[in-house]
This record gives sequence, C-alpha cells and structure tokens, in this order.
Amino acid sequence: MASNYETCKPKWMSTSFFESALRSAEEDNNITVISTEVTAATAAGDNYGSEMYRVVVKFRRGTKTEEISIIVKASKQQSQGMIAKMMSVRNIFDQETAAFAIVFPTMYKLLDEVPSLNNQPFSAKYLYSDSHETASSIVLEDLKVKGFRLADNRTSGLDVKHCLLVMRTIARYHAASLVQYQKDPTIFEPLMDNVFSIDKDNGSKEFIEANINRVAKEVNTWPEYDTFLKKLQNLRDTAVEKWRLGVTRNGEFNVLCHGDLWLNNMMFRYSEDAAEVEDLRFVDFQLTYWTSPAVDLHYFMYTSASAEALEHSELLIQEYYNTLCEILTLLKHPHLKPSMSMINEELEKRGLFAVLCSIVVRSVVMVDRSNMPDIENMVDEKETISLTEKYKGSLKKLLLLFDARGWI
Repeated sequence: MASNYETCKPKWMSTSFFESALRSAEEDNNITVISTEVTAATAAGDNYGSEMYRVVVKFRRGTKTEEISIIVKASKQQSQGMIAKMMSVRNIFDQETAAFAIVFPTMYKLLDEVPSLNNQPFSAKYLYSDSHETASSIVLEDLKVKGFRLADNRTSGLDVKHCLLVMRTIARYHAASLVQYQKDPTIFEPLMDNVFSIDKDNGSKEFIEANINRVAKEVNTWPEYDTFLKKLQNLRDTAVEKWRLGVTRNGEFNVLCHGDLWLNNMMFRYSEDAAEVEDLRFVDFQLTYWTSPAVDLHYFMYTSASAEALEHSELLIQEYYNTLCEILTLLKHPHLKPSMSMINEELEKRGLFAVLCSIVVRSVVMVDRSNMPDIENMVDEKETISLTEKYKGSLKKLLLLFDARGWI
C-alpha cells in the first residue's frame, strides 16, 4: 500500500524529475526510473522551513537494476505565515542551492588536497536541484543510509563530547570558506546576507516577541529573579533590531557561517555500541551567509549545548580556535589566523545575541517533542509551548551568567 506521502506527493515529483536528478548526479543519461517510494523524512518539529521527503528510487542502468535512497528537500507549499514571508524576503532555496552547487565543491576541493583530513565532508552530498513556479527543491544523499541520525538528547541539549565535535567541524567549515574567499570572493556573492541580516521585515517579529513574553511570564514566578523581568520586557521592545545587529557582518574577521546551527540541523554517526559519537554532518544551509564566526558559536552553544556543556564554554571555544588555526595551517594560509583575543572580542560584542538565542530559540529547541506545536500557530498564539524543567533550570543559570558578563 502506498504511504500517505506517496498518495499526497506533489505533482512535480514525477518519474521525469527523478530521472533528471539521477542522470545529473551520476552523469549518465541512460538511467531509467522504474519506481519510487516516498515517505516523510522528518518528524513534526524537526524542520520548519521546508518539506522533507525520503525517496527510495529503483532504476535501471543498462541491463542492471539498482536502488538508491535519497532526500528531496522542497519549499513549503503555503501562501501565508511567517515562513512564507521569510521566503518572500529572500529566496532561501536559491541561496542554499548556490551553497551546495557552487561554493561547497570549491571548499571540498581545498580540504581534499590535505591527506590528513581524510576527505571528511561537513554536509550531505549534493545531487541535483530544480526550481519552477510550483516549488523549489534540492536532492541530497540520504545520510541515514550511512548511519547518521539526529541526537537523542534534544530536551536536555548536547553533552561535551558532541559539542567538541561540533566545534571541530564548524571550524573546518569556517577555515575552508576563509581560504576559498581569498582565492575567489565572487562565488560568495549570493551568500553575503540572509533573511535575518537584511534590514527588512521578515515576518519573525511576532515569533521573537511571543517567545520573550513566554519566558518573561515564567521568570515572573521566580521571586529571586525579579530584577530580570524588567530587562526581558525592555529587550522584547527592541529584540528584532538587536537580533539583526547580532547577525550582521561588522567586524574585520568574517567567514561563511552556517547561520542556523542548532542540534536538529546536524546528524551524528556513532560507534557500533552507540557509546561514542564519531562523525557529524550539518544539514539545512538555507541561512548560510558571510559574517562573524561568533554568530555560529553563540547560536549553537546557547540553543543546543546542555547546561553542563555550557559550564565548559571556554573549553569549547578553545577547541574551535585550535581547530581553525590547524586547518588554516594545513591549507597553507596560516597568515589568515585570527588571534584568540579577536575571537573573544567578537563573542563579547555579540553577547546580547547569545541572550536572544537562549530565550527565543532554546525554549523551542528543548520542548517535549510529544507536545510540539506548529510554529505558525505559536506566532498567532493559537498554540503555546510548555517550558520544560530542564530549560527552566538552564535559563536560571544562564541569566546569572549573562548578568555577570554584562550582556543583559
């Protein structure tokens, strides 16, 4: 029996679409698609800006019949709401396609020339893309087939081992982009901004303010935290502008940031006994753009690191810095190394962005999946989320930390 996705799959997702995708990816025009099986690739709450399909394609190449599992990422079919408005501000699918099809291959070429890096990619393999009036789509390899999966600890955040791996991987990504920019800055032109760095209403105002209100309402029940209530209320009134300033490029050291580096935009591979995390791939590059590395560092740590891991934030930043410098040296561009003080200055300058990440995004990241509301309904306040006890506990520690650092 066909799955719900199979019976309701978009009309454009036809046999000819898959033939074009596989012929392009395999550079073989003799491929003929025999059948496809389409299912949902993500669960509710795992992805907001697109529809994700997992497709098992059976095809014939000459006299040989083969089968492959791929991921098709397609723009959401909706005419209104926050996500649609963000899409209208900037075509984020075109931006992601440019990253996969134009920029990443040049970065991989640089990294592949260093034997000690073991040809380790930071993303899924790009296969094909298509854009027309109905929808835009990107076809990628299925990382699940290679043993990658989402981390299990969404409601508590990633532990130190996961966080260290993230720091090493994002440092490799940043370093490769920095070197490639020196070689050919023109290919990064489509990635110089994203929907949040552009001074234009992108539809996120209500979402940001609603989450600050939700957190402020909770903080109001903590007598010993009464001094923070007024600060949160004041922050709400300027939050959108502060967010934009937090992600905008304005320093001397910039790289290609992922832009949306939270734990559901990364897939991990583990040892056979699942005791050790061994490898990582980033997904969803719709917001990737050229700005300060502090944007990725703050966004990741204050949305996705566990409370315990955040107690080792200096260790995480040091791991990032050491890896960044190591990769730049291996790529024979040691002169591009920033100083540690420069990285710390960028982090300090964007301290308020870290505060916003912990309030606006972390509260949603750590929600119980069984109680995951639709993001558009959250904006309209038709649905709400219950702040988990783990989130409340981490927020109490973070507010004190932010206050001590003068970030709030």
